[in-house]
Amino acid sequence: LSSVNGATNAIEVVSDNLVSSIFIGQGAGRYPTANSCINDIVALAKGDKNPLPFNPSSESKFVNNYSSVFFLRLNYRDKVGITRQVGEVCEKHNVSIHSILQNPVAKTQDAAFAIVTEKVEYASLLKVLADIEALDWCKGKPFYMPVLRENWQS
Repeated sequence: LSSVNGATNAIEVVSDNLVSSIFIGQGAGRYPTANSCINDIVALAKGDKNPLPFNPSSESKFVNNYSSVFFLRLNYRDKVGITRQVGEVCEKHNVSIHSILQNPVAKTQDAAFAIVTEKVEYASLLKVLADIEALDWCKGKPFYMPVLRENWQS
């Protein structure tokens, strides 16, 4: 980040799944930035107390639950019954498995398998992940991400 200068902007996003991602791009420049600052100062002077941009209506509500198909990758210590246990955990939380892929284990430190769920609520998926992570064969946090394309099967 120290090499970013001029009208270039940079942001680093740190997460459990991607560790660190840096996004760099051209900034607005001094005049658009100054204009935005003046607009913010005027809004504050007029008594605008809304901390969100573009003054959204107070009816806007953020909900941290949604339905999606999910991709999961589970790293594991090889033993008998792992796929059965995953199926039982998914059944317990009403999560249907669309497909599962487990390649032969070439290196035990790289043992992993992939799961694609049917469309499910994010909250239910988090329960599945917590239960799986607590199992003795699970190595580390499971990786997951939503499959955002509606027509992902076609």
